[in-house]
Amino acid sequence: MQATVEKRINRKQKVILVIEDDRDMNDLVCDALDSAGYQTLSAFDGVEGLRLGEQAHPDVILLDIILPDADGVDLCRDLRRNETTRLIPIIMLTGRQDLSTKLSSYIAGAKRYITKPFQIDQLIEEVDKTLIQKQIAAD
Repeated sequence: MQATVEKRINRKQKVILVIEDDRDMNDLVCDALDSAGYQTLSAFDGVEGLRLGEQAHPDVILLDIILPDADGVDLCRDLRRNETTRLIPIIMLTGRQDLSTKLSSYIAGAKRYITKPFQIDQLIEEVDKTLIQKQIAAD
């Protein structure tokens, strides 16, 4: 099954933007995605994340909620309002587990919500599923 999914979404041609201020977590996520065959970009704050989203137009954005210069839910909303980034799927990746934040994230435009701590396999699976849904919607 793994080879089928990888072939179907061609991970080597997919770019994932990770917006996460914790450098260790950012490195962990990027290393896991790189090992799975994806290309990754890193941003450590909201301003850099928005800039990279506009310039690189990644296939998926992984977005933390607590950033030093922005609230991730607000940044999600800003990415949805931006003509360049509005169709990029966003997966929230956060330690916040409360229902209110989760609902706010979905209302702001997030496609998925992963809480920390998480399993690497779960992260890869959620990215794969998000890309497959994006591909199906485009077909």
